[in-house]
Amino acid sequence: MNKSLPFKKRENPLANTGTNANADSGIREKYTATMDRALRKKVKIAAVEKGIMFSQYIEEAVIEKLEREGY
Repeated sequence: MNKSLPFKKRENPLANTGTNANADSGIREKYTATMDRALRKKVKIAAVEKGIMFSQYIEEAVIEKLEREGY
């Protein structure tokens, strides 16, 4: 009894698809960080103005710093 459902099953938008161009390995890890509330607000505003997610903004900033320091 394989009944067809009246709707399409949506794909999980958070599922790891392995298509992230920024990550070398394609594997993403979740992390938690704390920062000053005023700094977080500035970062959120900057990310919105740039049209990217908060986490992507942080990731880009970390990559830039690592490159400046030779890593």
